[in-house]
Amino acid sequence: MSDSVNPAPIKKKPAAIVILTLLAISVLVLVFSIAYYLGSDKSTASSSTDTPVASQSDRGADASERQSDQLPQGVTAVTEEQGKKVIKSFYRNDEADPRAIGDPKAPVTMIQFSDFSCPMCYQYESAVFPKLKPYIDNGTLRIEFNNLSIFASQYHSDLGAAGSIAASKQGKFWEYLLNATKLAAQDGNGHISWNKQLVTQVAQASGVSDLARFNQDFAAAETAATIENESSHAHAVGLSGTPAFFINNYVITGALPADSFIQTIEIAAKTAKTR
Repeated sequence: MSDSVNPAPIKKKPAAIVILTLLAISVLVLVFSIAYYLGSDKSTASSSTDTPVASQSDRGADASERQSDQLPQGVTAVTEEQGKKVIKSFYRNDEADPRAIGDPKAPVTMIQFSDFSCPMCYQYESAVFPKLKPYIDNGTLRIEFNNLSIFASQYHSDLGAAGSIAASKQGKFWEYLLNATKLAAQDGNGHISWNKQLVTQVAQASGVSDLARFNQDFAAAETAATIENESSHAHAVGLSGTPAFFINNYVITGALPADSFIQTIEIAAKTAKTR
């Protein structure tokens, strides 16, 4: 890299410089278009302090994406094809998935990212999720739950997540999540500090009958790997805070009002029917 002879500098053509610059910009745009940076909740410590945004906001969505409907404030439309592929990479589409609810063929799929020590996640569960049930029941909406454990070191939320997976092996995931939500309400600030005794207590309240099997599934390497893989996958595409949601090609950060979710689901359903 360091020659003793210094040759005369080569004059580069301006056109070549412009082309190289445009190529570099194109590469940067492609990279950032697949990273959905979701901001932190401003009222609690439920996510990181960064507040990045998606590469294409709802202002950039074309008419076919928005169906002439105004997206609620705080909802982002993803229009880049690469970004849509990233969202699809989270779909499990398994009819027997115990951590999913709703028809796998529903026109709207909501990928949910939550942490079991996140107050805003429990706010969503208590205030929003019950109002989405009609859309699940009529075949419009499917929800697939993913762990994004951001409070593992502070509140051992990974233990709560492990308990939910173990409960799911006995068909009690959604009951476990409901009872964890009730516990968060009793806790006051919603930052549940998990331990094995508390995990077992929630599992029993959820109707988990085979505790020996539950304990085995709770401690299984496969359970820990599932939590790590889901969290890593989310981090890899730029997600850093909870709760977060992909609703078809729309992104929601935080526990927005139920009406925001409902309006987004209805827009997503209309868009899906036109394709």
